Amino acid sequence: MTIALWIIAICEVIRAAQNMIQLWHVKKSEKVSENAYQEFIKSLHKTDREFVKDMLKEYEKMEAEE
Repeated sequence: MTIALWIIAICEVIRAAQNMIQLWHVKKSEKVSENAYQEFIKSLHKTDREFVKDMLKEYEKMEAEE
């Protein structure tokens, strides 16, 4: 009986650790999503020409870094 209780306790500790890791990943992804939403909203204020021009500049920067 004591062994079963220890096994249950160990399983609960492992489950708690897994939940903490999942919550950390969710919190981290929320920041990334919020950033993406803000950038999308900014892009809506630009004309198509400005948007494409900015995208090409960013692409050139990425190519220059590599």
